[in-house]
Amino acid sequence: MSRAEGVWDRTRFAVKNRLGLVEPPIVIPYRGFGDATRYWLKGRVLEDPGISQEAAEHSLRQNLWLTYKRYETDEVPDARLAWRFGERSGEVTTDEEGYFETTIEPGGAHDTGRAWQAVEVELLDSPVRGTRPHLARAMVRTPGRDASFGIISDIDDTIVETGATNLVRHWRTVIANSAQTRVAFPGLAAFYRGLVGPGERNPVFYVSSSPWNLFDLFERFLHLRGIPHGPMLLKDFGLTQTRWLTGGHHGHKSEMIETILAAYPALRFILIGDSGQRDAFIYRDIAKAHPGRIAAIYIREIKGGRHHALVEEALEEARGLGVDTACGDDLWVAAEHAAERGWLGEEHLETVRRDVKRDEAA
Repeated sequence: MSRAEGVWDRTRFAVKNRLGLVEPPIVIPYRGFGDATRYWLKGRVLEDPGISQEAAEHSLRQNLWLTYKRYETDEVPDARLAWRFGERSGEVTTDEEGYFETTIEPGGAHDTGRAWQAVEVELLDSPVRGTRPHLARAMVRTPGRDASFGIISDIDDTIVETGATNLVRHWRTVIANSAQTRVAFPGLAAFYRGLVGPGERNPVFYVSSSPWNLFDLFERFLHLRGIPHGPMLLKDFGLTQTRWLTGGHHGHKSEMIETILAAYPALRFILIGDSGQRDAFIYRDIAKAHPGRIAAIYIREIKGGRHHALVEEALEEARGLGVDTACGDDLWVAAEHAAERGWLGEEHLETVRRDVKRDEAA
């Protein structure tokens, strides 16, 4: 955070608190990840924005208001929280943006037979007058020994169309739409469920340059469309002393993928993205830096994209490194390739085929 932004935030918070205008703080835990030896957990303490219960339908005006509330977050700094998992416990304090982050050694309470572990997080105290205890549950993804591979997926224009490369379209789909009105690409839910496998055997991670402010919207979208849940690694939407807003897309995504690879050194990964935001180049560079760790790269080509030749060149380089690749303007090419490799069952392949053909007919 920049010094100017920090001074402004603290001054505003102090004035609101003195006047009794601060809403009750709540804990928003994000989905964490780890293994039997260590969990990584992140979340945020905010004044209650009042958007947790989204109605099924909203007008444009209501969606714009909800988006404003998501971005105009009132974070609670210096809040003290306690976490508990089995017999282990500890405390953590939020930073100036209201974020908390910690690692946990789970000990004997870790259940190797479960894909998700539940960690209790409780708000103990904060600078807000009249703070009441608030209990939340943070879900931590812990792949078992039977995991064959992991999946790392982009979000924007990969699982949901946002028009990230077109400012006007991006505004309309991200700002003016709700989770209910967004539509996943045809066949995507079946494709991802097939890759994850029965019992959520193979973990999926979502990496995006979208801000943490949109976490609840993405979570609800995944739930509504039947897409497997997974930890999201999003970005802090703010100023720092060295970066304007949150820095570049390339650096954030590469850093987050590196973090996931380091957390699971025994797993190979399938990387899924689109042709609109340099995903092919980022994934190629990851494959270069980690020989043998990337099983495949799947790129959804955005129709009318201007970088087809460059994307193909990047994928050709990846193939030269021994990485399988597939690129197409729908999911059929990737699904067919995954089925050939034994990563996708016939029933899921058939569902992808049916959904894609239905979309073409429409």
